[in-house]
Amino acid sequence: AALARSVAEAAAQAVASSGRFTLGLSGGSLVALLARELPPALRAVPGAEPSRWLLALCDERLVPLEDPDSTEGAYRVRRGRREGPGLIPVRPSGGQCGPVHP
Repeated sequence: AALARSVAEAAAQAVASSGRFTLGLSGGSLVALLARELPPALRAVPGAEPSRWLLALCDERLVPLEDPDSTEGAYRVRRGRREGPGLIPVRPSGGQCGPVHP
């Protein structure tokens, strides 16, 4: 709960000062932790505004979204809706990896 509260508080500060909150996320157990702990933290911290977030997936594996090793796929399944933070997955681009804006 402390991590989720820290994220929500940092988001509220960033949104208030710059209108956007940017966060790099890894996969693994963090997906389930944030899915469980972040919603109550956001309700407790006014101004965090998830619609103003930009999330960058820092350890995306170059596998299809349906693959259990896909960090992007795991977050998309947990979100279960289209509104909220934007995701920047890392995908191959001309032989190199780079951000793709969905």
